[in-house]
This record gives sequence, structure tokens and C-alpha cells, in this order.
Amino acid sequence: MSSTLFIQHSQFDQHSVPPSHPESPLRSLAVETRLRQTGLWQDLSIQTCQPVPAHLFKQIHNPGYIDQLYQIAPAKGMILADPDTPLTFNTLGAAEEAAGSGIQAVKQVLSGEFNNAFCAVRPPGHHAEPGKTLGFCFINNIALAAEYALNNSEIKKVLIFDFDVHQANGTIEIFKNRDDVMVISTFQHPFFPFSHWTNLPDNVLSIPIKAQTASTMFRRLIEKKVMEAVSKYKPDMMFLSAGFDAHTNDPMGGLDLIEEDYYWLTQMSMSLAKTYCKGRLVSMMEGGYNLEALALSSHQHIQALSGN
Repeated sequence: MSSTLFIQHSQFDQHSVPPSHPESPLRSLAVETRLRQTGLWQDLSIQTCQPVPAHLFKQIHNPGYIDQLYQIAPAKGMILADPDTPLTFNTLGAAEEAAGSGIQAVKQVLSGEFNNAFCAVRPPGHHAEPGKTLGFCFINNIALAAEYALNNSEIKKVLIFDFDVHQANGTIEIFKNRDDVMVISTFQHPFFPFSHWTNLPDNVLSIPIKAQTASTMFRRLIEKKVMEAVSKYKPDMMFLSAGFDAHTNDPMGGLDLIEEDYYWLTQMSMSLAKTYCKGRLVSMMEGGYNLEALALSSHQHIQALSGN
């Protein structure tokens, strides 16, 4: 069994948003730079994203929504797909790679080539609903990867654990009331996107957390709930929507986690994956907007994944 698979874009600056936008190409660069500085880069199997054709997006998104995205995408420059979400001339190419990376990771984890994988991709995906962009997201990367995994005869049930500071509204909306997918979302509350935290379907576990919650209390609030939910559900494969914006230095959130908390979150997830899923785990990057905090936190996450 080889080391952890690390998948990155063919060009780090795809989806070239304005410099002032928090979801910038520098995020991917920060992750890679830290891995190289510490030497962990040498221990990973590095691959470039293999893009997927747009018709695959229609498995999880409304066909009309996907067609419209491609119709409104500018040939040059930029428009706003929603007030927060710039759609630039090279966004959809990046989205095809980001979503493709999840399928690529699933294939190789299921083949037994790797225990787990991390996709250092953008734009993020977990806010994208079946028919709308939201919160920097166009295509729900993790949902497409999970749907793809369910096409494999060995995989009857998947679990998505989202630990971004913002709730996984898009992932919940796509998979609500499905018995073959469970979604666990830990998030700051009340907070953006203010939408999917009440009247939740049976296959969703929401764990709202108050602003200013720090490491010890955070771990206490989620550990038992997550472990009980996973042990009851017994998935065949696990997915992580790895948002690093609950870090205390992140400008987009109000939780007070530190980078070591991401090592802990990852180890807990890997332990559950080992117990129920033969270790099969795919992680995809979501939020994280303070470049230094993102670099440190993602490094802890990947260090845990790689067994270092």
C-alpha cells in the first residue's frame, strides 16, 4: 500500500479571482509550500487533477443549472455568479479539475493503490446546491465523488463528514433523505449560510457550535456524537469536506480551533474509516482563508492522513 495520494491542479492559478477575494489561488500555493518546507511533500504521491466533462455534474446538479453556468461563463474577464462568487474565464476549467480530482481519488482508493487521498483543489464545493451557486462554490465536489463511489458494487453506503466553519448546506440539499449517504456537519451557529440547520432529515447529523468555542470544548461537543453516528451507520467509505476556516486566525469564521485540532479530527476520522471502511477515506479541501493558518492546518491534516 502506497502513501497518501495528494491531488492538485494542473496550474495553481486556475479560477483567477480578483486579488482582494478571500478564495484566491494563493490558498493552493500556501498548502503546497508548507508541505515542501517540512519535507512531507516527499512522502506523498503527487498527481495532477484529471478534469471531468460537464455532463457528469448533472448527476448531482439540475441539468438546467449546469447548462446555464456554461452559457454565462465569460470568454475573458469576470462576472459575478452571485454576490460573493466570481465566475471568471478560467473558473469552469478549474471546476472540472476540482470535481474530477474526487473521482480520481475514489478510483485509486477503491483499487487499493492508496489508503486515502487529499485533493488540494478550488473552487470549493460544499455550498453548491442542486440548482445554485453559493459561498464561492459552483460544483459540489464531495457530492460528485460520493455519488461516484456508490457506483462501485463494494460501496453500499458512504458518509460525508464536513468540519468547515460553515454548514454543508449544498451537500445536505443534494443528499437529503437518501439512505445510502449520511452527512455529518459541524459548524459555527448562527452563521452563514443560515439555511439547513432545522428540520433535518434522518440521514443528516448537524452539530452547531457557538462562536469562540476553542479546542477542548469543540472536541467534547463533537467526538461522542460523530463516533456514535458513524458506528450506527457503518459506512463502506468515508469522505471529508476539509474546511480549515474554523481556525482561530481565520477572518471568515469565529471559532477558535488551532492547527493541532485538525490532526485530531483527521485521526478520529481515520480510526472510524479503519473500523468500518477498510481505511478508505477521501478528503477534499473546502474553506480556509488565512494563508498561514490554512498552510499549518492542512499540513496537520495531511500529516495525519499519511501516518506521520
